[in-house]
Parts: sequence; C-alpha cells; structure tokens
Amino acid sequence: MHIQFIENIKQKLGDYVFKRDLEHNDRKREVHNFHTAKSIGILYDATDLKDMMLVSDFVNDLFKTKKDVKALGFVNRNELTHHHMPMLQFDFFFLKDLNWYYKPQNYIIKNFLEKDYDILINLCTSNCVPVKYLAGASKAKFKVGKYEQDLSIYDMMIDVKKDALSVLISEVKHYLNLINKRNAS
Repeated sequence: MHIQFIENIKQKLGDYVFKRDLEHNDRKREVHNFHTAKSIGILYDATDLKDMMLVSDFVNDLFKTKKDVKALGFVNRNELTHHHMPMLQFDFFFLKDLNWYYKPQNYIIKNFLEKDYDILINLCTSNCVPVKYLAGASKAKFKVGKYEQDLSIYDMMIDVKKDALSVLISEVKHYLNLINKRNAS
C-alpha cells in the first residue's frame, strides 16, 4: 500500500509538470497530410515485438515515399532486448531513461524533440505517460494521436473503437491521406 501511495504522488506530480510544460510549448501549427509532409515523427510503445513489427512496416512504407521518418519507441523494461537495436529510422528509450516522475530524458529524446516534424504520430493505444509527454513536448506542426477525453495535445484525434495498433495505423493512414491537399498545402 505504501508503494502505491508513492506511485500516485509521482503520477500526480508528473501530470502537473506535463500540463505546465504544455502551456509553454510554442509551436507553429500547420495542417499536413502524407502528400505535403516532408518529415514525420512516430512515437509508439515498443515493448511488444508484434507491435514493433507493425510500426516497422508502417515506417518502412513511409520511408519508401522519400519522407524523412524517425520512429521513437518506448520499451517498458529495465533493459533493451536484441529486438531493440537502434537503426537508421528507429531509436528506443526505456525505464532507465525516465526521471522519478516518468519524464523521459536522454540525448536521443532531446534530438527527437528538437526536430521540427511536419507530422507527429503517436501510435500508443494505451495510456503510456512517457510517450504522451513526448507527444505534448514535440514542436511538430501537426500532431495526430488516439482520442482521449480531456486531452488537448493533438491537432487531430482518431477515435478507434478497438484498442488495436493495427486498427489505429489503418485509421491514421486513411485520415492523413483523406485530408484535403489544398487545405494542407
């Protein structure tokens, strides 16, 4: 019971810092679709190998269209496994990269946040605080993520009835191809 009390305090403090930092995130908002975007950042939960493979396929499809794509995955473990080797478009962070109230911190994260992406896509289907923090802190022009009530960090939220990563990726593809190209240019 004592440990849960401490975790609750850490969570509340993390939420407070997250909301405070959101207020100070001055970014240039701009609507983009897959046609107009030159750079795309992707955040996701990379703990499960099956989810990593789905995101990998999505990133590779985008990369083939000559986009500058970078995927940053959170691994909810103390150490990376052999599946989590950084590659050209893929980087990872894990539990040791979080401060005591779950704010992600390391040079990989700093580099990701400093990039001014045209589109940032959060592919987390669950409430992943470290990834949500990065989505909020990003300077990306157009942010896309799963619908969450009382959360205003995204420019476009996608309400998926089923919390399946494959469904979210499919919906992201659909809507980012559907956005009117005249309004997004």
